[in-house]
Amino acid sequence: MEISEVTRRDIIDYLILRKPPYNGRLDIISFLKRIWDLSSMTSTDSRFNNAEGDIWQHTVNNHDWDDNYLIIDYLNILTCEDNIFIRFLENTIHPIVLRDKTVLQESVEAFNKILMNDGYIFKLDSKISGHDLYRAKKMSNKGLSQSYIYEIVLSFAGEDRDYVEKVADFLKEHQVKLFYDKYEEVTLWGKDLSELLDKIYRGSARYCIIFISKSYADKIWTNHERKSALARALEEKEEYILPARFDDTELPGIRPTLGYINLKNITPEKFGELILTKLGRNQK
Repeated sequence: MEISEVTRRDIIDYLILRKPPYNGRLDIISFLKRIWDLSSMTSTDSRFNNAEGDIWQHTVNNHDWDDNYLIIDYLNILTCEDNIFIRFLENTIHPIVLRDKTVLQESVEAFNKILMNDGYIFKLDSKISGHDLYRAKKMSNKGLSQSYIYEIVLSFAGEDRDYVEKVADFLKEHQVKLFYDKYEEVTLWGKDLSELLDKIYRGSARYCIIFISKSYADKIWTNHERKSALARALEEKEEYILPARFDDTELPGIRPTLGYINLKNITPEKFGELILTKLGRNQK
């Protein structure tokens, strides 16, 4: 197994707690038959010819098997072949099963965060009747070797520091690994900032949040950070830059079609919660 038991356990725990449940809009038998051929699997109950009857009796009729027993003990999800485990995950976010776009994105983010160390990543593969279809892909050697120092890097103008610092403090309180200059004074001390910041904004983080404002557009260093972030986005052609707007200032390279968060009526704490959701963190 390339996907470890530890990783599988973490993902199954997430799915069991997720609302809606992992089988989504389908009844449990219909969902499981998308992954396993239940009719050819031996029953553990002599009253039934196969696993389908077994599962129906204990999950639908008697309700004496919980999700942990069904998925982990009966179907051996923690020790099955990788392709079966992946097929199970793909079906938990399939449009037939799950339609809530917010839960879909949260699930993909959670899967990718947990699966990264085992070499898999979920990516948008195609669309079915306008609905996104995600598939798990084996990561390249580059992807496997890349470990992010930060989850989030913040790019902003000094004039907007009051707001941004509250966001940074919120993220720090929630154990998010982030680059915020005030937290890195010793790291930055004596370094060639042009070279170091290029490295940070180009390849050291999962996401770069750009706080767009007129002040941002006018500064030398913010433009340096923006160019480094854009280079990363172009190289990987994956979601990396997350724009957040104080106003309607246009920035070179940031397309007007790129989704953004309007900060005019959002508190720093609320924006911090949106970032946690983007990272796949569960809010209690």
